[in-house]
Amino acid sequence: MTSPSVRLEKRQLSTTVGRRPRTAGARWIVGRFAERSARSKRWASLAIVLVVMATYFNSLSNYFLIDDFWHLHEAANRPWSALLQPWQYNGDDFKAYWFNGQRLHYVHGEGFFRPMVTLIYKLAGAAFGLEAWGYHLVNVALHALASLAVFAIARLMFSRRWVAVAVALMFAAHPSHAEAVQWVAANADVAMGCFFMASFAAFGWWLRQRRPWQYAGAVVAFVAALCSKESAIILPAVILVYEFYRAHVASERRPRFGELMARHAVFWMIAAAYLLMHIRSFAGISAMNEGGQYMHSPFSATFVPFVLFNISYELLHLLVPFPLFPIDPSELIQKAGVLLVTGVCTAVLTAIWVGTRRLMHSLRGWSFFLLFTLLTLAPTFPILVAQRFLYVPSLGFCLMLGALLQRADDTGWLAQRWSRLNLSRRGLAMATVGVVVASYGMVTMFLNFMWGFPASLVRQQIADIRQEVPMPPHGSSLYLLNLWPPAFGMEFMLPLLYQDPTLDVQVLTIRPKVLPFDSIQPPETLVKFFSKCLPDHIGQTQIETRWDAADTLRVSVEGGRFMRSLIEEVYPAAAEVQRQGARVDTPRFAAEVTRADSGGVQAMAFRFRSTNPPPVVLDMQQGRAVRVR
Repeated sequence: MTSPSVRLEKRQLSTTVGRRPRTAGARWIVGRFAERSARSKRWASLAIVLVVMATYFNSLSNYFLIDDFWHLHEAANRPWSALLQPWQYNGDDFKAYWFNGQRLHYVHGEGFFRPMVTLIYKLAGAAFGLEAWGYHLVNVALHALASLAVFAIARLMFSRRWVAVAVALMFAAHPSHAEAVQWVAANADVAMGCFFMASFAAFGWWLRQRRPWQYAGAVVAFVAALCSKESAIILPAVILVYEFYRAHVASERRPRFGELMARHAVFWMIAAAYLLMHIRSFAGISAMNEGGQYMHSPFSATFVPFVLFNISYELLHLLVPFPLFPIDPSELIQKAGVLLVTGVCTAVLTAIWVGTRRLMHSLRGWSFFLLFTLLTLAPTFPILVAQRFLYVPSLGFCLMLGALLQRADDTGWLAQRWSRLNLSRRGLAMATVGVVVASYGMVTMFLNFMWGFPASLVRQQIADIRQEVPMPPHGSSLYLLNLWPPAFGMEFMLPLLYQDPTLDVQVLTIRPKVLPFDSIQPPETLVKFFSKCLPDHIGQTQIETRWDAADTLRVSVEGGRFMRSLIEEVYPAAAEVQRQGARVDTPRFAAEVTRADSGGVQAMAFRFRSTNPPPVVLDMQQGRAVRVR
């Protein structure tokens, strides 16, 4: 069977890329074909953009969450002249979390080098201020551009334009992108994905048409992808493998080493220079996350099962798009053992390989699609699994679906099984695409809704704070009790909202449970769902506060433990702080652990030093912000 790429190249050689027509009639035919082709591309592009907007329209009303606040603070306080400087990791960023700051007191250095992300924040801030919908709209626009780039990539792989459109539509609506698109702080993944896809597409079309601007565009887009997120460094390996895939499906000789060097040397040199310039950034990131769940050391004895679990979990999510939660395999490995986890994950991956091979056996070059997914996942192997990491790897899965669609159209497989519908082969194939895209879109919209619940609650808490404290005096202190985990980082937002950089916001405790809330109850089905995924963080807690004196506040918790919240698993408190009798002195108060056990901290006392103006303590546990009198 003739491969899709070969058929596409033959068709293009016989039309726009072929020999110049010698007659006026031939020129008219070519002109008409080009006009229809351009019109078809415009309609396809419009359909892709419309699907993106329809799928993510309900995310525009969501508020900021977690890392969003730090990014907004960083962008607002970074001058344009410092745009190309790496973000600085510093223990002072956690000074609001006295229990966490002790662990990071001496940690400082370079962090991420993401000037493109900083630029996006600064431009969005100039256009929308602190209105969350504007930042969400920027993410949706970036996703639309990435989906258009996917359309260009799919045109390289498939001879039929409608199949390429189907691939782009499935990518546009796939539920694995919900976190990356609707979470403002994940714009690094979307921006990187947009430039990564654009670079891949430009390089692929340069191989076919050899127009200099295409190669230049591929190089520029690669640099922009590196300036968005570090995982873009895998692109040179991807396009190198693509060269061999292209030769294989066209039944051509493999490219020689000299040819590859001439075409790829620029990309590898840029990647090497990037590594040399920012190697310190990776060390800073590791130091910042030491002791938490976010990163797993490659030198650990459990690294292999950790990676195998992550790969299995992520590939299964692409196949069956269930909500993906950051499950820490380390706990599973400790309970079940290294050999058992390794064996089970190896069996799962083997089953995925065998099943995929049987399904795709008659399609030449299909292994490139799976290899693309694994290569683009590779930079995230040491990191706790997250849905946003699948933004680029999901392209390989969507290309597989496109290849199956084209084969079904070629063989009439759908028509044979659904002949009673009295539709043509093409009609059945396009109806199938419609059902898949609509199903993906509904799941994605549901995930947007799930993110919308915590976002709305955080928005309400910030509104309550501003109502309780309309205009704090210059240099005031705000103390937050029982901060809800999804509101982690709120302390960076409040000085921006009050336009007072001297405002000191301190977090005394984080609520150990995520759900439920007394004042705002999510749907019961949602609570049950989360209780299966996050059993330690769902359930009732009773938190009591009382003033022992004008300057001493005592806090105790039942039904949970302080310093054991979802956030504190990722960014843990210092071990010495979690013991009974531990005392930490800060410039404005002293914290003492008065009761603790192996499960965490049960009671604490906070003794505030006299300040002018006096401190304001707000209790956040009921989903509100109530002043503790």
